[in-house]
Amino acid sequence: MTKKTKSNNGFTLIELVIAIAMLAFIMTAVSALMGSSVLSFRKNKANISIQNSAQSAYDKLSDTIMQAKRVVIIGYQCSADVDFDNAKPGDAAGGTFTSHYYVPDEATKKELTDSGITETNIIIFSDMSPADKDTKIYIQKMIIDISVPIDEITAVNSSYTESTTGVEVDDKLHAGKKVKINKISDGVYDANDTMRCTFTFDGKNMYYERQYALQIGKNDVMGGSFNENNLFSNVFNYVTSGTTDISGCVATVDSKNGAIGLNLYFYDKKIRYTTNGMVKLRNSDVLENN
Repeated sequence: MTKKTKSNNGFTLIELVIAIAMLAFIMTAVSALMGSSVLSFRKNKANISIQNSAQSAYDKLSDTIMQAKRVVIIGYQCSADVDFDNAKPGDAAGGTFTSHYYVPDEATKKELTDSGITETNIIIFSDMSPADKDTKIYIQKMIIDISVPIDEITAVNSSYTESTTGVEVDDKLHAGKKVKINKISDGVYDANDTMRCTFTFDGKNMYYERQYALQIGKNDVMGGSFNENNLFSNVFNYVTSGTTDISGCVATVDSKNGAIGLNLYFYDKKIRYTTNGMVKLRNSDVLENN
């Protein structure tokens, strides 16, 4: 009679070491793949975020410019082009920056000189030569007046002057009553009121503020302010010249054709993004007001 014996042999030490090594290799590969996927996801998310922010800023600027009935640009010319495509936020800018005020007409020029701005720093759009349409303006502030229906006015305050003539509007302070508005803050208004849109660029930030004509005073062409309450975008690329931050909002003005070129440069989480285009104003006489 033959007796069977059971084999109790287990893994040898070498086999165990090989199995552990293979498991470690597989786990390392899976971990690297997961890590790569997470990094890729985060990068794509950051890329989408900056694209959305950039497009939103460009759309707001271009849409407002198209509706303009008056444009004032405060910005810098530089003796050397700023290379925003390769600069990082806060890099030192080369060249010499000179501040200018670009305005549509003599009346606006007078408003500025009356408020203390040196006349030689003010340039009327129609006085720009054809070559000036390629001059880069590094924008500090852009003030754009557009027409809005007077019934969109959100509040009538005590600064208005009642009149027996003029435009009849609802008195927002006294429900059910109507008043006739003829003259407010030295401005005469008709069926279309004016809304002033002010874009201010300060380093990486773009601020956006709206004011109705009812809120605008005499010689207030500068208009607007900026604080955290009207921050619109905070991902602009910028360089520094001395104590001044030059934001990546660069414009060119083609006054003959009533158009403004816009190049916007963004930088966030080491991701760069640029939007550019030529915005045609619907009111052709805004930049060429002869």
